[in-house]
Amino acid sequence: MPFSLAETTWHKDGLNGTVQVGWGTISGARSDLVAAAGEKVFLFTPADQTYFLSSSVALGKRVLALAVGLPVSGSYHVVLGFEDTVKVYGWRAGELYALWETESEPGARFVDLALADIDGDGKEEVIAASESKEALYIFRMPEGGMRLNLAAIRVLPGPAQKVTALALKGEQRPPVIAAAYRNNGASGLFLLTYTEMGFVEGPAMVNLSTNVTSLTKGDLRTRPGEEIAWGGADGMLRVMEVNRQLESTLISDNLGSVLPALTSGRLWGENSGTLIAGTPEGYLFGFKLPVEQKSPDWAVRINRPINDLALSNEGLIGIGTADGGVQVWKVSTEMG
Repeated sequence: MPFSLAETTWHKDGLNGTVQVGWGTISGARSDLVAAAGEKVFLFTPADQTYFLSSSVALGKRVLALAVGLPVSGSYHVVLGFEDTVKVYGWRAGELYALWETESEPGARFVDLALADIDGDGKEEVIAASESKEALYIFRMPEGGMRLNLAAIRVLPGPAQKVTALALKGEQRPPVIAAAYRNNGASGLFLLTYTEMGFVEGPAMVNLSTNVTSLTKGDLRTRPGEEIAWGGADGMLRVMEVNRQLESTLISDNLGSVLPALTSGRLWGENSGTLIAGTPEGYLFGFKLPVEQKSPDWAVRINRPINDLALSNEGLIGIGTADGGVQVWKVSTEMG
């Protein structure tokens, strides 16, 4: 598929570590790019056709997971997972400032985070995946004070790997949680609904064909509602629909040695959505929605090992690399 546009609009190196990225309106009306690497978090703010470093925080310990969300009065927050805590940063007096954190959970290793209103109260909760405790932790924003409130813990059948939350087809209820966990040499995946009475377990696949290395959700097929997409240690992408059971409806061609990064949404100037995958070999692959074929519709080489991807509200692709870099790309096949 020919490109109308495929270009780097901005990049920065030297972040000294494997980089995770996220987007959100934190410092102003336009989307800021958040990057976490090693023991630091960075906020890059747009100005004209570039980005400038508006704030950075030395955290004193390594970041394991990054998410951006928890909107309050239109302003987003930065959520970070560490070895023993989850912390939330907001924009105060022109810089990122620590607002809330959890009680210490020594050795928990919060390796992934999802933000979603899973109880229907109009506020997003923090869903934190703990590798060492083999559990999901649900935290709520505090009404006052500095502590995130622990609402629930759900033990998993194995060490947590990835977590997301999705809205099922035609259901007017809060999103459900999809969690991937390690199961011997591969992974398991199952859905959970959070209720006042606790967790209700939904469809599951206990023995996937390989390890889950990335997980996202989106309106990926022709039916209403959202589906799951996951990338594997075998370099292939799977799309799964949720009916009475989890159904693997599409398996892609091999895209690389492993698939560490997935995201979905609308690209710059496009009317339809795209599912985007990134590889350590430095390729972006795009699958136009609805995803109906195993080969990607387009590919872009960025010449850097991709670790993480995020898509802004404006349709810009944020890329975190495995060698300390962050990039912003504009990609479109529909502009003319």
